[in-house]
Amino acid sequence: MAVATMQHQPVHEPVPEYPAIKPGMMGMYIFLASEVMFFGSLFAVYFYMFGSHATWPPTPPAGAKEFYVAVAPIPIINTVVLFSSAFTCHFAADAIARDNRRRFFILWTATVLLGLAFEFGQLYEFISAFSRGLNLQVNQFASAFFIMTGFHGAHVLGGLVLLTLILYRAAKGQFNSQHHVGVAAVTLYWHFVDVVWFFLFLILYVGVAYHP
Repeated sequence: MAVATMQHQPVHEPVPEYPAIKPGMMGMYIFLASEVMFFGSLFAVYFYMFGSHATWPPTPPAGAKEFYVAVAPIPIINTVVLFSSAFTCHFAADAIARDNRRRFFILWTATVLLGLAFEFGQLYEFISAFSRGLNLQVNQFASAFFIMTGFHGAHVLGGLVLLTLILYRAAKGQFNSQHHVGVAAVTLYWHFVDVVWFFLFLILYVGVAYHP
């Protein structure tokens, strides 16, 4: 008498799914990590020069602080403008994630306009500095000031290009609640330039203006 045997298939436990980082976001994280090292080296050089001088900013020019008093409204306004763009960018990204396209276009366009206003404000500040004799060749502080703010301005300009490209792609209907990695990546980059400016403002403007 043959006894029928049943072969039991091994039961596999369900593998939990974890949210994976999209390649676009991973690329932006890696890029921003390199940018942190880049700006970190600039800040390190600045603090080295700061600690190597008994008087900061060094002379000449003797009127460096007077220059700050003269143009004080510009960097303050620029700071408010750039930080405002961080809010419009964040809420625009939130809007596209909820398929609110009208709100996205309004806030994203506002971000572009605020970024342009920041660039024009920085250009005006540079022109004012040159007219008062403060340029790259005056002393170490002036060199650091123009290099650090100049590189930041270049990054803002790059961000404006990315913002404009996202706006163009959104107008063609390429983003929605299920597909908006590009929007999220550019938003992350824009927040990065905001954070860098916060430290630049504290060190190059507030720190110098109130340094004895």
